[in-house]
Amino acid sequence: MGLRIDEATFLERAISRFGARYDYSLMIYKSFRTPIKIRCVEHPVREVVITPERHLQTTGGCKYCLRTYRNQTLERVLRMDCELSDLPAPQLPRAPQEPPVVGQKSKAV
Repeated sequence: MGLRIDEATFLERAISRFGARYDYSLMIYKSFRTPIKIRCVEHPVREVVITPERHLQTTGGCKYCLRTYRNQTLERVLRMDCELSDLPAPQLPRAPQEPPVVGQKSKAV
């Protein structure tokens, strides 16, 4: 069994990971696996109820921030695909062609 993580340790880890993105003033910390209430500073519409363990393992817990993050990632991937498709198709090296000999018919394919 791992070490017990108290409230101070959790807050230290959360702030080092997320900075000031979340407000922890509503939090009533009981254990690392008991859900707590936090609030996203950018989207303070609703409280986020999440376990401290899950909060530190994921992108945080705010579904609005997650939606924005997913859209940015999708746009980045699509932009990369577009940039790659704008490039000309790679040219394959051609075999040198021999000039036709006078009096022979050319081999048309």
